[in-house]
Amino acid sequence: MKIEPLTGVIGARITGIDLQNVDESAAKELRENICRHQVVVIPDQSLSPKEQTEFSHQLGPYSPVPFVQPIPNHPEVIKIVKKASEVNAFNFGGVWHSDFSFLETPPAFTILHSIDVPVTGGDTVWTSNSAAYEALDSESKSKFESVTCIHSASASYSPKQQNLHSALTGMDIRTSTEAEKTQEHPLVCTHPETGIKSLFFNGTYVRGLRGPEISSSEDEEHLLLWLHNWTTHVRFTFRHRWANGDVVIWDNRSTQHVAINDYAGQRRELNRTTVAGEIPSLY
Repeated sequence: MKIEPLTGVIGARITGIDLQNVDESAAKELRENICRHQVVVIPDQSLSPKEQTEFSHQLGPYSPVPFVQPIPNHPEVIKIVKKASEVNAFNFGGVWHSDFSFLETPPAFTILHSIDVPVTGGDTVWTSNSAAYEALDSESKSKFESVTCIHSASASYSPKQQNLHSALTGMDIRTSTEAEKTQEHPLVCTHPETGIKSLFFNGTYVRGLRGPEISSSEDEEHLLLWLHNWTTHVRFTFRHRWANGDVVIWDNRSTQHVAINDYAGQRRELNRTTVAGEIPSLY
């Protein structure tokens, strides 16, 4: 297994591994590198949905996926697809987010395998929430430890969004009033495997904030905007240009990501699985 960092902050390319044949020792080493680099790119793979599911289980148990229906006969795999004809359709994953942070126990890892990607465009960008935390001054670090984030899927999966999702005819996304439920997590969380602190924040699913220094809606709105702009600053990011056969694995506990919608008239298809995590905690 050869590991090459891709930026000075986040991301690594891993070669010398065949994900169809991963033993326990290699899976442990791979998991450690995902946690360390936060995003890893493994090129030149060819996994069927069954093989991708089996590989996912080597990193940990399945993490349930709400609202998005799996592909037939593979209940742990969802297909992310936008057809070439769907020029004006919403781009799935096209806003900054951490996967399903609105759950009580969000996923630890997401595994995305490219099947058919555009010749140009359709990149994905990740940002390091741990680097964003580390770059804070000591006063902000201390203050943010008393802030609680209120997560919700309402902005993405409430029934009023159904027409938006239905424009992607290759996916089966079913919105629900369940999206209106809220889940609270600390703003500052400690990674359970590395011990590194991160800002567990994303502008899509964090719909509110609570804390001793947030005394008005204006304070809340200001901090929400500030956190979004801070955590997604270019200095904390890594942008990946997809090639067919890439497998990219990222740690949702310390990152956010966004899929760029700049490939009108081209098809983009990837298979996704998720690995269960833990309840986010400061300690």
